[in-house]
Order: sequence, then structure tokens, then C-alpha cells
Amino acid sequence: MKSGNLCAFKDCRKSLTSDGEKSEPALIGEAAHIYGENAGTDKKKPSARYRADMTDDERNHYNNLIYLCPTCHTKIDKQENDFPAEMLFQVKSEHEQWVEEQLDFGMSDVSFAELEVAAKAIASGNHVKDGDLTVIPPEDKLAKNNLTSVSRSYISMGLSRSSEVTSFLAQMSQIDDGYPVRLKDGFSEKYLELSANLSGDELFMAMLNFAQNGFSDFKQQAASLALLSHLFHLCEVFEK
Repeated sequence: MKSGNLCAFKDCRKSLTSDGEKSEPALIGEAAHIYGENAGTDKKKPSARYRADMTDDERNHYNNLIYLCPTCHTKIDKQENDFPAEMLFQVKSEHEQWVEEQLDFGMSDVSFAELEVAAKAIASGNHVKDGDLTVIPPEDKLAKNNLTSVSRSYISMGLSRSSEVTSFLAQMSQIDDGYPVRLKDGFSEKYLELSANLSGDELFMAMLNFAQNGFSDFKQQAASLALLSHLFHLCEVFEK
């Protein structure tokens, strides 16, 4: 999610989601290894920038991955000498910092329109239940779910627009009084699906990926984060 759904190379920054005309959006981004994954064989040379002294966990850890479009991924591996590891780590760091800045800027412009689009990605529309939509104080919930500073920074950013989200939900409930609860149920349903295999920061980031629905526009990404952060505090599933 730190990629902003964009290729990390500054002169590329291609969207990593392809919008289909008759198909659902498809993720085309690739998590490229900075230090290569495979040791090679007698007939095949090692992956680009391979280091024998790394464990498989280290090679496949987020810290050793950079999110790129397929073309840039191919380029860094086939033209290895032009893309040393130190350069790729710097590209990744600078890109993630730029994305965070753009998301922060986009957050200040979040409006009803962006929240409405973001809500469509979350609301299941399949359930109508009685539920308490009072925001739960955050600190205990963050601790219970083992969320580190990574998720905390995103949640804090999203909650800066909590008043706008509250106003949005209030307006939508005047049109359809079951709408806020269906939105909450859609969130809970996805959380329960993802929590079968994920936890902590990985779970929250997967929820953010779900909420952002392949958006590349930073204002729309910010709206998704604002809505998700608000729902994070609403939904009792995080209390378990």
C-alpha cells in the first residue's frame, strides 16, 4: 500500500491497476526482489543481485521488495548492472515518502464525492442488522490488534477527516437509513475473510487495499483511508 498503486520509478509511475472495459479492474503491479530470490542452477544463472548470505524470509520480506510495473520489473532484472541494490533501496524509500506526502495532501481535499465512491468499494449491500455506530476509543483497539506505528500513522491520517465521514454517513442515512449499517457489514465481512490468514499490520493493509479498490488518484485513496479508519473504530470485530 505504500506504493500508492504506482510504479516506484519516478520517470514511470504507471498505475499498477488496469481498468477493463468489460472486466473488473486487475492488479498488474509486481513485487520485485531487490536482492534476487533464486540461487540459480548449472543451466540458469542466479536472480539479479542475488545474495547467498540471506535467508528466504529475508529475501521475501517487505524490506527487500519494491513494487513496480511489469516493464520496470523486467528492466531491473535484465539490466542488472544499471540497477544496483543501493539504487533500488533509494528509489523505494523516496517513492514511499512521496506517496505519503501526496496522500496527506489529498486528505485535505476529501469531499462527499470521494467518500461516496470509496463507500461503494466497501458496502456489501447484503446485510441489514441492528448495530451501534458509535466510534470506539482507538488506543485499546490498536494494541489489541498488534498494530505498529505503520498502521497507526495511516489510521491517524485517516481520522483527521473523521468529521467529514460522520457527516457523509449522516447524509446517506437520511436517504437510506440502512446504508451506514450495510457499509459497516461490508467492512466486517471482508475483515472476517482476510483475518483467517492475516493479522496485525498485514491485515490492516489488506483492508486498506480492499477499500482503495485500485484507485491511483491520491484524493480518492485518501477518501478510502478516511472511511476505513472511521470504520476501524466502529466495527466490533476488531475487539475480539
